[in-house]
Amino acid sequence: MIIWDDEGLILSSINYSETSIILKVFTRNYGVQKGFVRGAKSKKKSNIYEAGNLVSISFKSRTEDMLGIFLVDLMKPSPLLYLNDLKRFSCIISVINLLEFSLLESEPETELYFNSKNLINKIFSYEEGWIEEYIRWEVFLLKKIGFGLELSKCILSNKKTNLSYVSPKSGCAVNKEAGKPWEKKLLELPKFLISDNKANRSDLRKGFKITTYFLTKFANSIDKILPFTRSNFMDNILIK
Repeated sequence: MIIWDDEGLILSSINYSETSIILKVFTRNYGVQKGFVRGAKSKKKSNIYEAGNLVSISFKSRTEDMLGIFLVDLMKPSPLLYLNDLKRFSCIISVINLLEFSLLESEPETELYFNSKNLINKIFSYEEGWIEEYIRWEVFLLKKIGFGLELSKCILSNKKTNLSYVSPKSGCAVNKEAGKPWEKKLLELPKFLISDNKANRSDLRKGFKITTYFLTKFANSIDKILPFTRSNFMDNILIK
């Protein structure tokens, strides 16, 4: 018998029967987990299983291969239930969908869990710099899924100054002088990705271009297409 208790962010749910669902949750200590929830469609309980809700979970399964049973209690409602800001709303949806898209089940990612939880709280609390933090979060996600960027020094010269580009082949930073001959083939590196600088719209566009390139590379490696909710969020930020 496998039994554990944890907390987690609800990613999604699918109908299983007239009264029950299968819930997918990104947990603090056990990674992404799925479980069967009995009676989830009752009027008293249905709001517990909204995407983005922070919940406490008790899990029980006979074996590792069997779908286990979740007992779920609401800890904190999803910000999606309260946000009237389209940009912030679409950002949180992008976070949730990218987590579900990117992560393997049963692979603990505690640091990413806390980073994701903190990002959602920052978006919801209307703090400044939340868009920059979202792009930094995507960079961190890339690291966790095997497409990490090395932005601390130039791959060609080992210099840590004037870092201006990212190599699309290696994911490593390149400084201005070393990258000059190949600048048309390199991705521009905005300063906010390697410092606490604030970003203007051009910087945000450059940051999204970098993460989009490598997230697409990851998606191609698993024969999938990135969630449309991410491009929808980018459009809300860069176009509207």
